[in-house]
Amino acid sequence: MEIPFTGHAHGSFSDCFLYNYSCVHCVENQEETVIYLFFTCPFSEACWICLGKNIQWDLSLQPLQMIIQSRQQFGSCIFREIVIVACRSLWCHRNSIVFDGQSLSFARWKALFVEDTKKDFS
Repeated sequence: MEIPFTGHAHGSFSDCFLYNYSCVHCVENQEETVIYLFFTCPFSEACWICLGKNIQWDLSLQPLQMIIQSRQQFGSCIFREIVIVACRSLWCHRNSIVFDGQSLSFARWKALFVEDTKKDFS
């Protein structure tokens, strides 16, 4: 099944289709679900580790409970902002691979995170 895509943040596309639903952040050929993309993909796991040991996800819990528990363990009022910026950076990095032909790059994800953090906290 093809999903037509008619627009993009960096411009417009004509006749652009997504032919594959596998996560572009890894080579495990896993379907890209929200949970997989942001929490269980090896690339996203490395991103969370990079942010420090205070953000840990208990994947045995339901998503909302997992986030609440992690927020409680984090112990800082900026938890929400960090999670939002990290997820946005993962999403933008994913889109740069899918739509702009970029390659997977932990350094580029980290640069996106730092850049967005500076915008949000300045």
